Amino acid sequence: MDEFTENAEDVEVIYLDEEIDESAELQEVEYNNDQSEPVDVAKVTFTKHSKSVFCCDLSRDGQIAVTGGEDDNAYVWSTTDGSVVFECTGHKDSVTAVCFNHNDELLATGDMAGMLQVWSVKEKKLIWCYEGDDMEWLTWHPLTNILLCGSHSGEVYVWQVPQGNCKVLTSHGSACTCGQVLPDGKHLLAGYEDGYVKLWDLKTATVKWQFTDSQVNSLEINSDGSLCSLAPSSTLLKINDGKVVGKLVVEGEPEIEAHVFSSELNLLVTGSLSGQLCVWDLPRQAIRHQAKLDCGVTILKLGLNGKVYIGTTSGVVYVCDVRTGGLVETFTGHKVDILSLCVSQDGLSVLTTSDDETAKIFVSQSTT
Repeated sequence: MDEFTENAEDVEVIYLDEEIDESAELQEVEYNNDQSEPVDVAKVTFTKHSKSVFCCDLSRDGQIAVTGGEDDNAYVWSTTDGSVVFECTGHKDSVTAVCFNHNDELLATGDMAGMLQVWSVKEKKLIWCYEGDDMEWLTWHPLTNILLCGSHSGEVYVWQVPQGNCKVLTSHGSACTCGQVLPDGKHLLAGYEDGYVKLWDLKTATVKWQFTDSQVNSLEINSDGSLCSLAPSSTLLKINDGKVVGKLVVEGEPEIEAHVFSSELNLLVTGSLSGQLCVWDLPRQAIRHQAKLDCGVTILKLGLNGKVYIGTTSGVVYVCDVRTGGLVETFTGHKVDILSLCVSQDGLSVLTTSDDETAKIFVSQSTT
């Protein structure tokens, strides 16, 4: 069992070895909480935003970052020195979604009021714009220049960009809070505020199945498109038919805030605002590792080689190895909640945004 580094003084850790009887009492290790000002270990700090920074994305080569915030602005900037490449102007409300397309040639930005803009990264100019209903989420198709947007009214819009041809996945009267395109590129899994989950056929704009949960704020899909996880209920569904596989929660923690699959290792990592962090063995639906942080978990992202990046309400980002349950690295510098996080494709750098009005680039010192 790996020992946590001395930077993890505000963490209470609980481990469950795979060979131990699941009914056995878990060992608890407590660390003293260090209240001193955290050292800023970021390589670059971006300070152009004047309010909370809600969202971020990285180009495939990790050289360019984009961030959007409560100040109604989105910036494209260099991850090397923080210099602005160009500014995405024209938004009238908080920018809550930013994303590069599959080949980094296009960038989409969206605000809460429903203004969507698509920019040519090379030409640094606006090439397409749409203004509609309040936006809930925004994402590109993983293979082609199709932009998808979920709205507060419940419609999901599917555009060809920049042609502007649009297909609408109709609403049943509840906000569409989240959506992801399946790895096959032919289907969309969408979650709704009233608890509905629907598998849409993108070609025919028809529903293949639907499931009702208590509420759906976010969903995650594993790499082969066979399983999805729902938050806050932590319900697992089979994607081919929408049947429930199980519900991965611990006693006294009925809801999760964040979740991410480690598909290669057949694990699911969940985190809650109470600080509960769990690594679940999916075949057994049992806890592999468990930890209790002194701060809430706001976001989870998967890296390479079994690493998971944990954004917290304290502004600290923990990097853990889901195989061993050990803490690999700690990134400090933010002062309050981590609101978004993106890991570079080579796993060497991490982009974070926060309520402290900054975005930061951290460089990993771990090579394994």
